[in-house]
Amino acid sequence: MTPTGFIITLPPPTPNGGLHVGHMSGPFLAGDVFARAARLQGQHSFVTCYSDINQSYVRVTAERQQRDPETLYRYWTDDIIKTLKLYHIDVADYFLPEEEAVTWVRNLFHQLYQRGVLVKKHFPFFYSEKEQIWHDEAGISGHCPVCLAACKCGICEACGNLTNAETIIKPRVTNSGSTEVTIRHSEVLVLELERFRQPITQFYQQNKRFRQRYQWLAEDALSTILPDFPVTMPGNWGISMAHADFPGQVINAWPEVMAELLYSYQRAIERDPQLNDVTVPVNFFGFDNSYFYAVVHVAMLSQIDNGRWLPWATMINEFYNLDHAKFSTSNNHLVWASDLAQRCSVDAIRFYAAFNAPGFEKANFNEADMMRVLENSLEKSWLNITAAWNQKAATCVTPLPPLSATWHQIGESARQRILASYTLERFHLRQAAEDLLHLMKFIEMTLSQYHDAESLRGVGWLLQCFSQAAWPLMPQSSEKLFHRLTAIDQMTLNTTDFLHLCDLPSSFFSTRISDPPEQRG
Repeated sequence: MTPTGFIITLPPPTPNGGLHVGHMSGPFLAGDVFARAARLQGQHSFVTCYSDINQSYVRVTAERQQRDPETLYRYWTDDIIKTLKLYHIDVADYFLPEEEAVTWVRNLFHQLYQRGVLVKKHFPFFYSEKEQIWHDEAGISGHCPVCLAACKCGICEACGNLTNAETIIKPRVTNSGSTEVTIRHSEVLVLELERFRQPITQFYQQNKRFRQRYQWLAEDALSTILPDFPVTMPGNWGISMAHADFPGQVINAWPEVMAELLYSYQRAIERDPQLNDVTVPVNFFGFDNSYFYAVVHVAMLSQIDNGRWLPWATMINEFYNLDHAKFSTSNNHLVWASDLAQRCSVDAIRFYAAFNAPGFEKANFNEADMMRVLENSLEKSWLNITAAWNQKAATCVTPLPPLSATWHQIGESARQRILASYTLERFHLRQAAEDLLHLMKFIEMTLSQYHDAESLRGVGWLLQCFSQAAWPLMPQSSEKLFHRLTAIDQMTLNTTDFLHLCDLPSSFFSTRISDPPEQRG
């Protein structure tokens, strides 16, 4: 099957804080770049996302800050939407899961239970006798039994393995530090993952559109007996299961993500008539939560609509560290994306995030390094190009000749190489950023060494190709450059020989900004 379009999902942000640079530089930028590049090359795309309000991290943060949880998540949801717009992350549908979504999600799990896909079974949870409360994932901290990294009771973000009340090492209550918790078993709704080994295995045998570490995680999971996974849990934070067999229980936020994604696909189809039966989902998210997507979600999706909504591709990224330690909202170790945009242009941040992208390995962010790299690469090249181009354009007295086949081939080859780095088969933002710099250096060299009209015409074509190839990464500056060269308002690849010989502003692709956007509220 060849898809005619994509429903692209960005990872639902947990609204216990805003979007930091680690968020923005990972799946949010990657998903937006892929969507833009797909549209540019004639493939329809619809980007969807929602606010993951039922994560236990919202409750724990509100408790620590002594705030009302709903007030907290509504405030940060608004802030997240503003930040996405500030960074030109083009989301067609961003929603807050309210009554309609809640009913849809609950009904789905009722149906899966009725069909026997999910079963009622005992599962271990932490309980505080003193406080008379059950503790959820974010409520308990400890160490991973596999890699020994610090983790919560649900998932180890370092290695991607599951943890639970019986496996986590040295558990303690996250906010108080208390170790006075006991393990109680409760009858909850369970996904017996081992029952679905065959469809999970078949899915990975037939689909290789994943990065290597994600495939390794799936292979490692399948190399042992797959565990039971709790779909509901005792507690009051989250969507109530509202079923007589599961009183006082809520739906686990991670299976809920699968259901919310299905709900978002239905919303997309209702809102966009161009989406059809050959439209497929593509998921972008960070490696830390891969087990849920790779195993838990695949098991359930294989049993829904004959597997119609299994992901066509999944694109993960690794951690983006801040000064060599993981970005963390909970630990206040972060740089807010909206704050950084007060000091540096958004297009420049997007470019550097691609140039320094944690796609295959962890990467490190340091603001001073970012400024230095941008000023000595992207900005410096652009200043050299505009100085030489504007001087030559001002002194050119003869009409430029038609674009030669040689120059056309040079530009087309460079453009296609960069665009290839935005495809699922070769998705590599760092490679795209590096190749854009190579193209700029070639343009610089041509302007400095060649002075004939044919070369000037060729450079105009190369600049047009640069604007098209750079647009998914730097949409604002690239679209302005494209319009300046062609007088065409909307970015397109359907141009061959349009050129307006005019001055090019040195302010395009600049690093720092003189008129910062609105400050954080």
